[in-house]
Amino acid sequence: MIPARLWQLLGLRAGDRLALSLEPDGLHLVPQGAAKAASAHALIGAAHYAGEPVPLERMDPALYASKGEP
Repeated sequence: MIPARLWQLLGLRAGDRLALSLEPDGLHLVPQGAAKAASAHALIGAAHYAGEPVPLERMDPALYASKGEP
């Protein structure tokens, strides 16, 4: 299932088709047809994080590469 918020952001309706592809960085869902394209900016806020705030220092990708997850 695709969350309703993501449907809205992508402009999808019941019966619309999506192309699915498994990429090294994850699963990609792409609406079929040029009219269905959305900008990445439109997806801001689509994924929700319910945990505690994470300081920027812990978001540094180099920390994950050198020490594992903080």
